Amino acid sequence: MLQLPVDVAPPTVVIWTSLFRYYLFLGTAAAIIVTAWMMYYIFSNRAKNVKEAPKFHEESGWGNWKTVLYTLMVTGTVLGFVEYETFASANLITTPSGDPMTISVTGIQWAWIFTYPNGHVAHGNLTVPQNEIIQLNITSVDVDHSFSIQTMDVAKDALPGVYSTVWFNATNTGVFVNAIRCKELCGIGHATMVANLTVVSQASFNKWYSALPVQSSTQSSSTGAPTGQVVTITIPSGIGDTKTLNFSPDSVSVAPGTTIMFVNQDTGSIHDIDFTSMPPGATVANNPSTNTNTWSGNSFTFTLTTPGTYSYKCDYHGWMTGTITVT
Repeated sequence: MLQLPVDVAPPTVVIWTSLFRYYLFLGTAAAIIVTAWMMYYIFSNRAKNVKEAPKFHEESGWGNWKTVLYTLMVTGTVLGFVEYETFASANLITTPSGDPMTISVTGIQWAWIFTYPNGHVAHGNLTVPQNEIIQLNITSVDVDHSFSIQTMDVAKDALPGVYSTVWFNATNTGVFVNAIRCKELCGIGHATMVANLTVVSQASFNKWYSALPVQSSTQSSSTGAPTGQVVTITIPSGIGDTKTLNFSPDSVSVAPGTTIMFVNQDTGSIHDIDFTSMPPGATVANNPSTNTNTWSGNSFTFTLTTPGTYSYKCDYHGWMTGTITVT
């Protein structure tokens, strides 16, 4: 796997490295002082030819209150400093300056899906421009995952129903194979939940991005799903044997440019998605009704841009039907 050279480490790494060095220096200094102090008292008060232990202070007095006070002051100052630096570093990590490009990241067993601001959806590869802050809006549609870019020490949990943000700035161009991984054990396919990170020059990215089809920014009045978002339709576990179950939900209304993700949780049965009717001129890429092998892991994803009603069914289970309305 390709690695970023240490002399061009992204800002997030620089921030955490600086914080780590503070802790390392102060922790080492504290260890040396405490150890030296302990050894001094061990040797200075070792067993001697005396019959009575020495008295350090009078029991009725304040004792060594000055020593205690000075110790608390020094300790409080050190802890206050590292606490300030810790919170300052955390704020810098989660809140980038300026107006960064925000890309939505969706984790699913066992793949990463990237949705760009114009609604373009990519699988297995994240393309970003060089020397530009990229903010990721990370979530999951099934179980707990953990998004990480190993080459840049960037990581954030991907949790169902929760959106977490993290940012990075890639300073080196290249294709970093399998640089994006899941760090949370998420099932049998966890080891294969990887994606490439492609970093290109700003000019190359602008050319690539401008050639992508621009999606509408209209929002659905019924579901409120904005362009570029992912709407999940689940095939529940056990549906192949239970006629009371159906696609969940079996009817959705979305905006143009919304990504539809079918998630198959019923791995004990064979299913497909057969679109029985579509608006004129509409198509669905890699329709799994023609080839069941187009399921990626246990999911099938596509983007709808043509308004109208799309009706679909499972050819193997007649009671499994549903509709998608693009407003």
